Amino acid sequence: MQKDELIIKDILEGAKRLFSRHGLKKTTMEEIADAAGKGKSTLYYYFPSKNEIFEAVVEDEMKNLIQKVRVAINKETTAKQKMKAFLGTNLSSILEYHNLNMVVKEEIHNGLKKMLQIKQKYDQTQIDMMKEILKCGVQSGEFRELPEEMIEKCSFASIAAFRGLNSPLSVTMCDFKSEQYFDILVDTIVDGIGSQKKK
Repeated sequence: MQKDELIIKDILEGAKRLFSRHGLKKTTMEEIADAAGKGKSTLYYYFPSKNEIFEAVVEDEMKNLIQKVRVAINKETTAKQKMKAFLGTNLSSILEYHNLNMVVKEEIHNGLKKMLQIKQKYDQTQIDMMKEILKCGVQSGEFRELPEEMIEKCSFASIAAFRGLNSPLSVTMCDFKSEQYFDILVDTIVDGIGSQKKK
């Protein structure tokens, strides 16, 4: 890693800890500089504003998550296992970065346009990964032949359903454990698009 990359990494790691604890509004540039072990002038050299640091933190976390999901998917052999790896890795990352996720949601609601663009890019990447999994299942014969339009819609619906498991209905909040519902979700999807051949 080059010097600039190492400095940026330190800044983002320090900022992430602060944003997760205090949120964007209550975190100052001075605190970020201290947490990163850098001077304020160094901080401003790489990031002209706190919002730019926050955007970089969010983008970095999303890239890390996509990489983790890709590794988990590639370890599995069947489309069904790939779906479970996809959902499970996403869930563990959401739990790991729960506080940062809450801050991101709050900032999106507060109208940060850039945050919305980052989220849209991330959502599209998630849909594209699900499309890959579905196409892999069709190719291997695990799923029946599906037209491109159906793969597109099913990918969107799968991601939307997964997101729903992470934002459950208020009536179920008291005892809801989303990971317990992953197998049900994957089985439902696979039963719906599975190959007609009985194994």
